[in-house]
Amino acid sequence: MGDDETRRILLEKLSEKERTLVEKSLKPGERVLSVAKGDLGEDGSFSTYLFIVTNERVLKIDAEYGNKIVELEIKKATQVVFNDYLGNSELILIVDGKEFSLARFSRDKVGEFRHAYGVINALLQYKDPEEIEFKLYLENNGKSKRSAIIWLMSYLKPHWYLVLTGLTLSVVITGLNLVPPSLLRTLIDQIAAQKQEATLLNLTILLITIYALNTLLGILQNYSLSLLSQKLVYEMRRDLYSHVQELSMSFYDKMSTGRVISRITDDIGRVQWFLVWGIPSLIINVLSIIGIGIIIFTMDYRLSLFALLPLPLIMLGLPRFRSKARLVYHKAWRKWADVSSLLVDTIPGISVVKSFAREKGEVNRFTERMNEVVRANLDITRLHLGFFPILGFVSSAGAAIVWYVGGLHVISGDISPGTLVAFVSYMWMFYGPIQTVTNLAEPLQQAITSGERILEILRIDPAVKDAPDAKDFEIMGDIKFENVTFGYEPFIPVLKNINLEIRKGEMVGIVGQSGSGKTTLTKLLLRFYDVNEGRILIDGVDIRRIKLERLRKSIGIVAQDPFLFDNSVLFNITYGLEKVDLKKVIAAAKAANIHETVMNLPLAYDSPVGERGSRLSGGERQRIAIARAIILEPKILIMDEATSSVDTLAERQIQQALDNISKERTTIVIAHRLSTLQRANKIVVMDKGRIVEIGTHDELLRLNGLYAKIYRAQFTEGEKQVAVA
Repeated sequence: MGDDETRRILLEKLSEKERTLVEKSLKPGERVLSVAKGDLGEDGSFSTYLFIVTNERVLKIDAEYGNKIVELEIKKATQVVFNDYLGNSELILIVDGKEFSLARFSRDKVGEFRHAYGVINALLQYKDPEEIEFKLYLENNGKSKRSAIIWLMSYLKPHWYLVLTGLTLSVVITGLNLVPPSLLRTLIDQIAAQKQEATLLNLTILLITIYALNTLLGILQNYSLSLLSQKLVYEMRRDLYSHVQELSMSFYDKMSTGRVISRITDDIGRVQWFLVWGIPSLIINVLSIIGIGIIIFTMDYRLSLFALLPLPLIMLGLPRFRSKARLVYHKAWRKWADVSSLLVDTIPGISVVKSFAREKGEVNRFTERMNEVVRANLDITRLHLGFFPILGFVSSAGAAIVWYVGGLHVISGDISPGTLVAFVSYMWMFYGPIQTVTNLAEPLQQAITSGERILEILRIDPAVKDAPDAKDFEIMGDIKFENVTFGYEPFIPVLKNINLEIRKGEMVGIVGQSGSGKTTLTKLLLRFYDVNEGRILIDGVDIRRIKLERLRKSIGIVAQDPFLFDNSVLFNITYGLEKVDLKKVIAAAKAANIHETVMNLPLAYDSPVGERGSRLSGGERQRIAIARAIILEPKILIMDEATSSVDTLAERQIQQALDNISKERTTIVIAHRLSTLQRANKIVVMDKGRIVEIGTHDELLRLNGLYAKIYRAQFTEGEKQVAVA
């Protein structure tokens, strides 16, 4: 990947003003290796700045005025340090034994500055930008136009017969379209001049035959290309959807749902056009230009020179247009993806919007993002208006000159009137493909950019996947955490040195204040993420060596706010089954204490639950989620705050369901209400990512530590509620 391409990818996320500030700050030959946008000043106050790492320097630039806040040469440094504080972080560069604060930023910016930290560290280690892992990442995962086109063309290979059919028909149709102007010359110079009525009839029949063939072949061409189009869009959407299903949770933490949906829908639609209609159109029009060019040069080479007047403008202007178009199209689609992301957030969350009377606020947010879309699209329009109208004028001016010069030749007797008319007809046919090819630059650029965006996701490997030696065995339920440390961002650990053993069939409660890492433990057990340090064992086997499908089907989980699909009760309960077994469904529903409730619904198990289960109460959603979790008969069951958001009666029903299903299963219960844990074999108390207490309910009360403090707080609160009642 060239330096210009690398710089383009890095600066793409910046505004035009910010890109200008960066470009002005660079020395000749200096290469941009990392760009981050900071949000905090040295005193912790809000401040917007650009943090740039090049192959020579570290720069910190005021994002508003472009003033340099920090400028240090990397070759003079010996170490870069990433410090994590409470609520914010800091990058420090050590030069001659002294510490220089490079940047302070909030946790929202950790990802960007982690990248900058890695680049600086690599520069300090290798002293050569070409060896930096970051650059390898760009080369392997960057949006390379060439690789995108090769990837797109690979989808055509299995359907070569449809491609060949469409192209052949297009060539034949193009050839037939070249015949009428030649017949027009015959009509003017021979038939009209010599009054040959019989020849006129034959000419008319020939023209009708050509038009009939064109119509028939056009129907066949459109059908074959439409068939190809449907096959391609089906395969591409299937492959992309399959891939995003396999990607790890860390991908979805960084990529918004709206952006993923935009790639599956909008981008593949543009790519479909490129493969099915764009490429054939480009090939046919190029062949038409060559064919018609030969014809007009054969007819009169002098007039042909005037007909070629637009070509220098095309040859010089088109590459410049394309280089600018790529940037503005990427910007426009990022803005549209922001709109899609907003819609994905707000429409499913409409009840929250209305609860807080935020309808006008959301309309304002939508309006702001649509304004950005409009501005981005106007940039595209201005780009077009700076090129295509001029091209159209030059083409028309060339045609007018040909009429004038050709008219002089007709007057002097050098050429016949029919030849001039035919030449002008061919000339406009010559301009047509040229105009089409130039007009294709826009949609082709859109399609290639969309292909790059799709390929960007397809090239991302799942962070969590089966090891080559992964095992598939019947899991029994012994669990062991050994020195486990984990952070969603490696620099900010959420769990620290966790050691915990849970034996088969035990019921273990996990308690702690919000943010203590309780739910993260279960995510690691399910391998939504892999640990940064240590390991997790099930039945003595590191879970990284257990097949993911086996692992996850052996663990049932009921979340605090369970997600139900917009389908029937039956669909949601049987979601994990390969085929529906009604006996299992009813048994699971009874165990979850939801069967009687379901039977009272209008359509019983066929009743729709609504989007995210909106037609059901919180307790009903929880119990359906319990039935869904246990229908696979998992050896390990996780209840993550399953009773925290329901009333007392629903809690008792859920607790009864829990009693029904926890027998002979390893059960992990994360609970806010400590009353649900008094019968647990042991209770694990967490605080700030560490295990601080382990024991039974009575043991922990006698210990008089954090658990006892939480218990007394809840007990006192409960007494107050009873007193008020």
